[in-house]
Amino acid sequence: MKTLKLLLLSTAILLLSCSKDDDPAITPVNNVPEIKSQSFNASESVTDTDVLGTVEATDEDKEELSYSITANSDDLFEITKAGALSLVTGKTLDFETKTTHEITVEVTDGKAKAAAKITITVIDVDENMPPVIADQTFSVAENINATDVIGTIVATDPDGDNLTYTLTNPDNPTTAFIIEDDKIKLSQGESLDFETTTSHVVTITASDGTLTASAQITINVTDVVETSTVTVSTFAGSFSGYVDATGTAARFALPSGCAIDSHGNLFVADVSNQRIRKITPAGVVTTFAGSTFGYADGTGAAAKFNFPYDIAIDANDNLYVADSNNNRIRKITPAGVVTTLAGSGISGSANGTGTAARFNGPRGVAVDASGNVYVSDYGNHRIRKVTPTGVVTNLAGGSPGFADGTGLNARFNHPSGLTVNSNGDIYVCDNSNHRVRKITPAGVVATIVGNGTAGFLDNTGTSARFSYPRDITVDANDNLYVTDFGNRRVRKITPAKVVTTIAGNGSTGSTDGDGTVATFNSAYGIASAGSGIFYVTDNGSSRIRKIVISNTP
Repeated sequence: MKTLKLLLLSTAILLLSCSKDDDPAITPVNNVPEIKSQSFNASESVTDTDVLGTVEATDEDKEELSYSITANSDDLFEITKAGALSLVTGKTLDFETKTTHEITVEVTDGKAKAAAKITITVIDVDENMPPVIADQTFSVAENINATDVIGTIVATDPDGDNLTYTLTNPDNPTTAFIIEDDKIKLSQGESLDFETTTSHVVTITASDGTLTASAQITINVTDVVETSTVTVSTFAGSFSGYVDATGTAARFALPSGCAIDSHGNLFVADVSNQRIRKITPAGVVTTFAGSTFGYADGTGAAAKFNFPYDIAIDANDNLYVADSNNNRIRKITPAGVVTTLAGSGISGSANGTGTAARFNGPRGVAVDASGNVYVSDYGNHRIRKVTPTGVVTNLAGGSPGFADGTGLNARFNHPSGLTVNSNGDIYVCDNSNHRVRKITPAGVVATIVGNGTAGFLDNTGTSARFSYPRDITVDANDNLYVTDFGNRRVRKITPAKVVTTIAGNGSTGSTDGDGTVATFNSAYGIASAGSGIFYVTDNGSSRIRKIVISNTP
């Protein structure tokens, strides 16, 4: 028994000894670092020496971690080994360019790696930006008065700050010009002389109170070779109503568009009386067509209209009427026979032939040398073309707004009166855009004058200002004449796009007299009789006014 016990003890000692010597070494397990998505805010004014924040990660094994960027937004950021995030030297943030940036940060313990998305949100800082002003050019007649405005400076401030202006005149130490608010004027006691100097240059500085910007302003002086005398008188009408008679004994109710035939007779769209009136050169007023409001084709008083707004005449003395509330274009022969050229009476914008077409409150009509009728489709913001056979198509304009372009790419805002010159170009009063636009026969639209801001300013091209221009006509020299409804004036536009005022001083009334003395209540329609004679429907005064321009060398 004793021997057996010794044997078992020896065996156990041997087994223990073998187990200890033969076991391999145990390798510890390495845990992967853990990093989560993180966000930091950074002001756009931060510099490349500032720390945007420290990226954090954990490691279960408590080993030292090291950070790096593996995906960098616009190569803007860098990170230290310890996780401190900053901008790359020379880089900046800009809220207006990009409000958030996303990068990928990788962390490693030397053996294992992990990565996460880091978002940097840029915080806007109120930055004061300098004013923006460009070089500008104005044209002015040499006989300008010191109280007249030469031009209005156009400048903007990105921050919306109010701007003030100062002026320096390098070519005249006595300062021939001054600036009041944003308007350049001639200094008191100074004068311009085309024969002496045809152009002046001044420098305008715009300031927002802190920052400034300057531009060179060129003032071109135009020669005055004629003295124009403008006389305004009342040709027919007095008070609102309906009376056929001679001169001021006749009565109209909101007379609108007008046109002159080959015999010098003036035809007027008498809107609220629902009639087309005829006025002889001697001022005798009769009713040519229409009676009570409604819709009916027929001869003379048997015909009916519903707010006829405008009227045009072709080479054969046929009249064309924009019958607005009937959504139709009507034709009247010299014998007074009224028919419908186009329009179904239902509001719409459909093209088609005759009554298959649709209009939406047409307000203006004009006829070219081939007998095509052009229509200002007021409610559709389009210019439509109607052939002599009544085929209606879109010439220009699409959705409401403002855009120069071709065909439907152009935009108008309630186009009103229009006229056609000898080249077949159409000129349109773009009423609510406060501009006059030109359309070629191919439908190419360009802005002639007006900058889109309602106001009054005689100047050149888009430097001039209008207020709801309503109707337009053209003379034999391609000068345009516009009834500037909101300004109660009649304006002239030369082929060089120079805008001047020929009649009306802006006051409300019906005073006759010299151009600058005369007043209008609301100048609406205009027609040229040739030889410097124009007729204007003074809508609000229920009168037909006559303007005579006499030029003296």
